[in-house]
Amino acid sequence: MTTTRQFRRVGLLSVLLLLATSCQSPPEAQKPIQVPPAAACTNQNLSSEALFTETKPGVVVVMRDGGTGSGFVLRHQNGKTLLVTNAHVVEGFNEVTVKWADGSQDSAAVVSNAGGDSPLTDLALLEVNAIRGKPLRLKPTKPNVGAEVVAIGAPEGLEFSLTRGVVSSLRENAQILQIDAPINPGNSGGPLIDRTGCVVGVVTYKLEGSEGLNFAISTSTVDSFLANPVPPEQPEPRFNPGQPQSSGPTCWFQLTAGSDRLDAFLCQVRSRVNSNGDTVYDVVEPNGVSRTVVLWEGTKAEVILKGQVYESEWVKDGDGDIRVDVNGGVFAFSPPK
Repeated sequence: MTTTRQFRRVGLLSVLLLLATSCQSPPEAQKPIQVPPAAACTNQNLSSEALFTETKPGVVVVMRDGGTGSGFVLRHQNGKTLLVTNAHVVEGFNEVTVKWADGSQDSAAVVSNAGGDSPLTDLALLEVNAIRGKPLRLKPTKPNVGAEVVAIGAPEGLEFSLTRGVVSSLRENAQILQIDAPINPGNSGGPLIDRTGCVVGVVTYKLEGSEGLNFAISTSTVDSFLANPVPPEQPEPRFNPGQPQSSGPTCWFQLTAGSDRLDAFLCQVRSRVNSNGDTVYDVVEPNGVSRTVVLWEGTKAEVILKGQVYESEWVKDGDGDIRVDVNGGVFAFSPPK
């Protein structure tokens, strides 16, 4: 979409407060994607020019109504072409159009979608019913901090553009790569490539208002996604909203912007501690949407919704509930006992 998981300060409440009342049974589990192992990555040290020449035939622009993203060829298999992109690039679509470096286009089916409720699930798999493009190799080992990388994609619709930088840090047990290569809307889903010509990550988002704080999903996470694919139409856990019950956590939402009133609904809340030692709450809202709330020291917090990060503030009230002020709106939840 010409959105790259760029953290724009858009109205969060409009997404939070769509309440679903129907329950659906999950579909049958999908079998792992059968992907033959790629050739081993070499120790070659390619220039940026050589990297672009070598990998451009394997990169695509992903087009859908209302937006543009990027993707790349993973494998040729059974007369078809498998491509990787971000879940948020194809959100709400079962079919998209991919554009190749030679200007030709193909229809691509969304055959697997991890949902994109967090950066680690912002992955989708596309299938073109033909042998097209050049498969890019996934590097089986994590890159070193300081390793030089390039990103190829369609920033702001400027198709097949290259930017370069370094791996700034490894986050979430090396599942997320922090990079300083410039990333803009349209880069989402494109490959992050090291000097050997192998893919080390999938570009997924940038931190709004920052300089050089951009992120990619590691290839180890891509491998896990391929081993446990998610059908594209799989609904998220849903349950009927209603008045709070004595059992289970409860959430409160500001249904009208600027109002002091918070309406109560039954929610699901799980707590954990991330690799940095911060307390993290995963909040499944009444409409099935899952948010991640990270509480930092003091009053600062971070809310991650569908891969977008919102800086916020939090307090604990007299009842022990967590109240979060984010993007001009308010919500609260009871942490697990």
